[in-house]
Amino acid sequence: MTYSKQPIVLIVDDNPTNLKVLSGAIADYDWKILVATDGESAVEQANYAKPDLILLDVMMPGIDGFETCNQLKQNPVTHEIPIIFMTALCDTVDKVKGLTLGAVDYITKPFQIEEVLARANVHLKMRFLKQQLAE
Repeated sequence: MTYSKQPIVLIVDDNPTNLKVLSGAIADYDWKILVATDGESAVEQANYAKPDLILLDVMMPGIDGFETCNQLKQNPVTHEIPIIFMTALCDTVDKVKGLTLGAVDYITKPFQIEEVLARANVHLKMRFLKQQLAE
């Protein structure tokens, strides 16, 4: 799909390997990549850069991904940004918690990069279509 503007994707993970793998895979797309290594900086970046999608780890130092998602969804500037959790937490209770907090998807680690990209692409398409409808 051709987007009306270059999609901005914020990747939030405290693990440098995960950041490198995701950034490398996304580099093949025409998406702008932003990176945060903790929840606090993710909230700041999202508020400033207004990404079109956030890939968010749960287990991080400081505020965890659940609290990060909660803060983003409470903020009028960032509440519409789709969030996909990417975490090793695979219990149903964690998945339900993430989706209840407002995430649009939940991917467990270890992940298949093709699945992550496919899901990210779907949510970006929905985001841009929703914006077009609003206009």
